[in-house]
Amino acid sequence: MTRKRTIYTAILTTICILHFFMSFGQGIGHERGYYAWFDQLVGIENTGLYNAVIYKQKYRTINKKTKFLSSPNFLKGSVIYDGQYFSNLEMKYDVFEDELLIKQKDRLGGVTLQLFKDKIAEFTIDGRRFVKIDEAPLETGISGFYEISLNNEHFVLLVKHRKNDSKRKDKKVLYYEFIDLKEQYVLIYNNSYFRIKGKKDLTALFPEMKNEINSFYSVSRSLRNSNRNAFMKALMKRIEILMPSEEKTVTK
Repeated sequence: MTRKRTIYTAILTTICILHFFMSFGQGIGHERGYYAWFDQLVGIENTGLYNAVIYKQKYRTINKKTKFLSSPNFLKGSVIYDGQYFSNLEMKYDVFEDELLIKQKDRLGGVTLQLFKDKIAEFTIDGRRFVKIDEAPLETGISGFYEISLNNEHFVLLVKHRKNDSKRKDKKVLYYEFIDLKEQYVLIYNNSYFRIKGKKDLTALFPEMKNEINSFYSVSRSLRNSNRNAFMKALMKRIEILMPSEEKTVTK
């Protein structure tokens, strides 16, 4: 038996064992645990996660104003890629170009891979969960990766992070700085997608709460100016409390 056939047989046997144990598992936590165990056993480089392209850096940066979320360093995370869950990864989220990057294991050269966006369902990085939106109507312009800010029985509040690039020169060295732009907010409500630019959009969706929404904008003006994400999350939690309990329209 050749070495290749031996490896194939071992992997096939592993899949059978995995299927046996998963049949007795309960909940997604168990299932994801088995996937992680499987990846470690066969080597993650032999799984579908490595169906990606080598990442090439386009922009030179010299400070912390990079195009990545939170940090220019690789952060711990997980991803659902091509229908399979992968955990304990070294990842970066390129906010500027809306791309997800992973670092290969050092034994494979430590090359950075850029995943195919159409194969990504969702990912978590540094404890923050993102989903890919591609089923919204084209005319809404809502697509790409959005962070889940709030998810309850009534609606889901999503945040789109954005950055803008700026060319700089220092001693004849050309580099780029990336500045955070205002986040874009989307509400999934009644199985539809709504852009939320301000209180006008919210009062149109929840006219019976117009006074409460206006009051919240007035009282919490300082929070809105200092931390827009915290403001929007607090406002939507307030709306959630005031909504009738029978309005449970969001499918988790």
